[in-house]
Amino acid sequence: MTDTLRIAVPTSGPGGLDAQRSAHFGHAESFTIVDVAEGQIVGGGTMVNPPHAQGGCGATVTMLAREGVGTAIVVGMGGGPLAAMGANGMTPLFDDQSATPRAAVEAFLAGTLVPFGANNTCRGH
Repeated sequence: MTDTLRIAVPTSGPGGLDAQRSAHFGHAESFTIVDVAEGQIVGGGTMVNPPHAQGGCGATVTMLAREGVGTAIVVGMGGGPLAAMGANGMTPLFDDQSATPRAAVEAFLAGTLVPFGANNTCRGH
C-alpha cells in the first residue's frame, strides 16, 4: 500500500490547483488540499476557511487536522496557528515564491521548501 500525504495550501477564491495562493493562512478564503503519493499529485479538493477572528486560526488548524492534512505550505501566519500545527502533528513549510498550489506542491516534491519557523511568523497573531 502506498502512503499518501495530504497537503493544504491557503488560496484565494474557491481554490483549486491553479488558483492564486493566499499570502496569509488565517485570512485565506479557502484551502486547496492536495494528495501526493510516490512523488506525484494523486488527488485533492478544496475547503472553505471558517470566518477568521483574532485567535481564530486554531479552528482552521483543527479543521485541517480532522481532514488528515499532514503538511501546510504557507507564506505567512501567526505564532498561534504555528503552535497549533505542531500540537496537531502537522508540518508547516515556507514558500513565498510559488504562485499556485500546483507550483507550491511541485516545489515540495522537488525538496526545495524549508520549514516554516518562528522567524517567518506575522507579528501580533
